[in-house]
Amino acid sequence: MKLTLTLFWGALKDQPVKWLVTLLSIAVGVGLGYAVHLIHHQALQQFEAGIRTLSGQADLQLLPFSKTVPEAALDRLDDNPDVRVASPVVQATVKINGLKDPIEWIGLDVFRAALVTPNLIGHPNDNTSQTAFLGSRSVMLSPALANKLGKVAPITLQTSHNGKNEVWRVEGSVPAAGTGQTLAVSDIAAVQWQFGQIGLLSRIDIKLRDGISVDQFRAKYGPEFSGFGHFETVSEQTAQGASISQAYRANLSILAMVALLTGGFLSFSTQMLSVAQRARQWALLGAIGMKQSTLRRQILAEAACIGVLGSLGGVALGFSLASAVVSHLGADLGAGYFAADRSSLEFNGAAALLYAAFGLLTAMLGALLPASQARALSLNQRLRTGSEESGLQFANRAHVPAIALLILALPCLLIPAVGNIPVGGYLAVALGLFGGILLIGPAVRWIMRPRQQVRSMWQMSVNRLASTPNLLAVGLAGVVASFALVVSMHVMIYSFRQSLDNWLNQVLPAPLYLKTEHPEVEQIPPKLQAEIRNSSLLGKVEFLGQTHLSIDPARPAVELISRPLTAQLAENRLPLIGPHAQSDPSPGLVPAWVSEPVADIYGKQLNDEFTLKLDNGHALQVKVMGIWRDYARQHGAIVVSQQSLEKLGLDLPHTQAALWPKPGVSVADLRKQLETLASQHLDETPVSFSQPDEIRRISLAIFDKSFAVTYLLEVAALVIGLFGVATAFSAMGLQRKREFALLSAIGAQKTTMLGLLLREGLLASSLACGLGLLIGLAFAWILVFVVNPQSFHWSMEWYTPWRDLGVMCTGLIAVSCLTAALSIQHALGKQVIGQLKEDWS
Repeated sequence: MKLTLTLFWGALKDQPVKWLVTLLSIAVGVGLGYAVHLIHHQALQQFEAGIRTLSGQADLQLLPFSKTVPEAALDRLDDNPDVRVASPVVQATVKINGLKDPIEWIGLDVFRAALVTPNLIGHPNDNTSQTAFLGSRSVMLSPALANKLGKVAPITLQTSHNGKNEVWRVEGSVPAAGTGQTLAVSDIAAVQWQFGQIGLLSRIDIKLRDGISVDQFRAKYGPEFSGFGHFETVSEQTAQGASISQAYRANLSILAMVALLTGGFLSFSTQMLSVAQRARQWALLGAIGMKQSTLRRQILAEAACIGVLGSLGGVALGFSLASAVVSHLGADLGAGYFAADRSSLEFNGAAALLYAAFGLLTAMLGALLPASQARALSLNQRLRTGSEESGLQFANRAHVPAIALLILALPCLLIPAVGNIPVGGYLAVALGLFGGILLIGPAVRWIMRPRQQVRSMWQMSVNRLASTPNLLAVGLAGVVASFALVVSMHVMIYSFRQSLDNWLNQVLPAPLYLKTEHPEVEQIPPKLQAEIRNSSLLGKVEFLGQTHLSIDPARPAVELISRPLTAQLAENRLPLIGPHAQSDPSPGLVPAWVSEPVADIYGKQLNDEFTLKLDNGHALQVKVMGIWRDYARQHGAIVVSQQSLEKLGLDLPHTQAALWPKPGVSVADLRKQLETLASQHLDETPVSFSQPDEIRRISLAIFDKSFAVTYLLEVAALVIGLFGVATAFSAMGLQRKREFALLSAIGAQKTTMLGLLLREGLLASSLACGLGLLIGLAFAWILVFVVNPQSFHWSMEWYTPWRDLGVMCTGLIAVSCLTAALSIQHALGKQVIGQLKEDWS
């Protein structure tokens, strides 16, 4: 052990930057992966705690297809012999004066809830009677809501809902509410009466009799209650919550693993060059008795030290990054999947060990081939000058496994997603990356062909690089891998952003839009709708209805949207893809246009007919008129004809409106008039007006926030690539110090040699950029056309950011040349005689 540490310490002192870069590259991959895990684990914990608090000891719940369950379902459950107690629950999204966002207001039957959700009943204040909860204007507040109101125990609250203002008296608290949950709890009759939901329930919590299993109950009574809603357990709702961000989380985690894999290539490059540079050291140790097995263990031990240190640093980096994100942005991963509280982050030891193990494994895998190559060289080979290149002869045959890996990657593209995870796409990327790296050596030998007669400095540079193609190939492995990662991510994000921009232009035909301030608010106040229709400046208005709809209880709800559409209008109002119907369906069928996720997840295609179950026993028999692209709703949306709904006596709550001014009226004048009208209804439902440019700007800002982690990964990969260049050329500089001394002895100036090195750096970095660009574009194609459709169930167009790629290539080449020159400049300043005396041959 002492010898191992002594030899490693000598290597660290000889080239500290090289080892530090390898350590940092592993730390970045481990840190990003661990941070993503911690942030999402925090969000899921809060989500699950909220579900379990609201569900209490319920065995299962009867949930509506959309928003409400009729009270008739409660009567049937009361009569059911297998039900011990059925506890009705009413939930309303209510605006409290003094708060910006509406909150969740829950109504409970206190006597039934005592057996199912006793914690939600709350604790009365010290001066409040036990029956105060039953008051028609009594309310209990969660601690988070009380804190938001700015008082520890506010006396009264004023609410605005459906045009009615009500004053409530705070009679106690709900301390069992989960961390960060802002909710109020009242008697169910009070909530139904005050908020206009008489005869309607939001859900029914069910506790079964002993001996009755959930599966037995659903199998027996599911058809009987299929007209009211569907049954779900708490664990199923938790799984749905996890699935909401599953694809986003998985893609971020895999990108972090790709960064770690890039660090592994840099580790391999560092170890391989280190073995080549220290060949004569190994020869000396072998000559005095070191066994080849000891040499192999020495190289693996050095890799293990780097892996352990990098992994520990990565865990610390990941925890710090996750803590900063949670405290400043909340645990929503930058994409708004969860309204999570910004509470302190908990250290997850098991996950830390797992990600640290990934880092250690990466470093060890990077050292396996260098260790075997060091053992393969004979003692005479190690003692000879130029043994660095001879120790890398395995690269001469690298094209055979490279082609095999690339061929194997092709069928992986046909593997379907597993749980929204594009396993085949990522396998193809991994195989393609390994295959592409193995092709660097053959590419160097094919491009850097030596000239018989050298007539210029450029030809001398080409000949010099051609003399050590394997050493150059190994040195560029980490650079090519990191740059390919940057190119692929940047092209994918650019294509996605441009597709989103085009999509926004298609779905925003009106010059002015109105929407409710909060997505959970039921609708635009009917009085405001009437006043808008009667506006003297308005030319045309289209109100859009919207609600959640459960198609499959095992999946998150889709959005059901009603719009005044016909088959002809849909071509201009929806971003349709592929063929679509040209005429309306036969009477009795409601025309519907499904988004790509609905078509992909539920298998709904053009001309398919199916039934949508709505609340209160209503059902729609719809026909698919076309498929449209929708980037706003990952889990799917269905647009139905508003005219067809009205003929059936149905419509959805209007939450948005598209507005066109009369000819000659400016959008600014119309907006000013309507904002004045809307200000009179602020107590009922806050609404906002926006123009297409504003919506586009906000949407693209949200997009950039969602991909903030990916942008960080790009920067990290570029930095790793630059340090990889420094490592490669520093190694080559050390190898060539006697060559520089000999050139100096025959009269070559330092500037001449530096010019030669700059030319070599330019050629090598250009080669690395070109190979990285080709591999990156191939990976971007996989991300755009395989990974994203399988992960998020939507498609996008391909856009190549040639300007950005040109800037990145130019910048990387320029900085690489400068880095290469700086990294080997010290080799030019040493004494000539001292260099020439180091002739071991």
